[in-house]
Amino acid sequence: MRKRLPAGGLLLCVVLPLAAQAGIEPHGSIETVHAFPFSKDRGLTDSRSVFTGEINVFAGEAAAFVSFAAKYNGVSPDLSGFSLGEAWADWSAAGFSIRLGRQLLSWGTADGLILTDVVCPRNLSAYAGLDFAGSRLAVDGFRLRYSFPALAVEAVWLPIFTPARLPEDPKNPLYGIFYPSTVNAGGINLPVWTAAADIPRTAADGEYGLRLSAYTPALDFSLAAFYGWNDIPYTGKTLTQAGVQVTPEYGRTITVGADASIPLGAILLRLEAAWTGGGRYDRTSAHTAAALLAGKKDEPIEKHRLQALAGIDYNPAGWTLSVQYYEDLLPGARGETERSWRKNALTLRIARGLFRETLNLSAWYSLDLSDFDTAGSVSAACALTDELSLSLGTDFFTGGIDRRGSYAAYQDLSAVWVKGIFRF
Repeated sequence: MRKRLPAGGLLLCVVLPLAAQAGIEPHGSIETVHAFPFSKDRGLTDSRSVFTGEINVFAGEAAAFVSFAAKYNGVSPDLSGFSLGEAWADWSAAGFSIRLGRQLLSWGTADGLILTDVVCPRNLSAYAGLDFAGSRLAVDGFRLRYSFPALAVEAVWLPIFTPARLPEDPKNPLYGIFYPSTVNAGGINLPVWTAAADIPRTAADGEYGLRLSAYTPALDFSLAAFYGWNDIPYTGKTLTQAGVQVTPEYGRTITVGADASIPLGAILLRLEAAWTGGGRYDRTSAHTAAALLAGKKDEPIEKHRLQALAGIDYNPAGWTLSVQYYEDLLPGARGETERSWRKNALTLRIARGLFRETLNLSAWYSLDLSDFDTAGSVSAACALTDELSLSLGTDFFTGGIDRRGSYAAYQDLSAVWVKGIFRF
């Protein structure tokens, strides 16, 4: 509840006074999702029903927005309950815009990949398939933006650090992915217990970002820098009499990047690149085993990271086609980290609307060209009325060589899912 206080205070102190003298637009939805895994050894990987409410308030140059959700999760009951999404107030005049409160901020142009879009962490506590946009968490802070005719400058200050949300219930299907039960040391599987993470909490631990965007008929581009913390904690490991103690830790990082969108006739070319300093990565399993057996703490290694992406979007006759090529490098990490020093991937998205957009078909696929692990999704969404829609789809994951790769840990979570949503 401690993370709800700043946004909750904003709701009472700003939104309600505005509502008394301004226009109000309430919206809401009821959604239910159920995922049935292909693996016979698993129960449902997702089973949740969510009521979501949104309130827009407008009063001249001022505006406010609040979103909230009441959830019931049948797979992970600890995720059931009430949660606040966004809660912000905004004032705009003469090109200036000031926004205060809990908000979602999106940077970059990548589809389903994270390069410069590092401001908002992800909710990794519940299986959401390949819904990347829906897994982003709002952050508490201030955003100052000034817009020129073809230029915009955006500054962000987040005094309260928001880490990625990880599963806490051992019954959660995702729990073992982030908290393995054993560590191999010299061929012996040692039990693991996880200590509490020390999350940065003071104003001095705040995060800062700056983004410059330019818009021209021939090119849109942005330059961005963000000084913050790694959203997913890295872990130090120590051998004790009870087994291996894993201590989640957070460290400072800085990301500098750029993105561009270039129209080339019927094709849109997207480019994005980012450099991150301060990232921590697990050392090789052999190094970990040697350190633990020698009675030393196994610390992750700090390495710089380079990422680059090139994508093409094409929209012929109602189709949406998108192809991306992605490179992810850890210079100087060859043989020092558990993950490969180089990872590259190819992604493909195809979508088509039929019957006046009442039936929408889509497919997304990612192939890791280093470890050859894959992820994909195929879905069909049917709008029965303007308010009610039903969707059927499948998410699938495969491990790469020797079950390596980013998607290998999700292989047993491949599933068929159904979704119904009623909007009002």
